[in-house]
Amino acid sequence: MLQKAMWVLWPSFLAAAGAVGVFFSLLDPQQFWLFGEELHISRLGAYTIGFFGFWAVGAASSLLTVLLTRGADEINRS
Repeated sequence: MLQKAMWVLWPSFLAAAGAVGVFFSLLDPQQFWLFGEELHISRLGAYTIGFFGFWAVGAASSLLTVLLTRGADEINRS
């Protein structure tokens, strides 16, 4: 179980680190708007929220991959 958790969390962590680097290299968090209102959030706060958001998306993708690679025997045992 721990091994499968690492199959999901480690690649998604690396993908999130890269995604945050690219995303925030192109966009300034001080310039974000939501529903016509300027967001008043610090850069560090935006980086943190962005990292965890990208990590969640990457983890969902990795988890789906792990679930889809399960064999029939493993599915029937569950």
